[in-house]
Amino acid sequence: MIERRAMERIPINQAAQLSFGGIRGTHPCMVRDINALGACISTPYYVFANEFVLSFNGHSAIFMCRVVWRKGTLCGVSFLLRHRSPRSADYSSEPSNVAVE
Repeated sequence: MIERRAMERIPINQAAQLSFGGIRGTHPCMVRDINALGACISTPYYVFANEFVLSFNGHSAIFMCRVVWRKGTLCGVSFLLRHRSPRSADYSSEPSNVAVE
């Protein structure tokens, strides 16, 4: 089989939890392998969500994930970057030190 990943995955077979927007609580999963870009996750259920939060050790490590592929109860995910919310800006007034022509 030809390896298509940009980085090799490291097998870890570690228990973790998934959190889905709109669904209360966490749900068990097993992280089969992982690297800096993504992971392979198995669950006792089919994952319908396209995005979710993956957490380890009681939420000490949290990853935002997007599903890249699914095969039954196994799925491959890529990790998403978390961005801070932008500060609110008041665009109705011009800054006093900027000349407007």
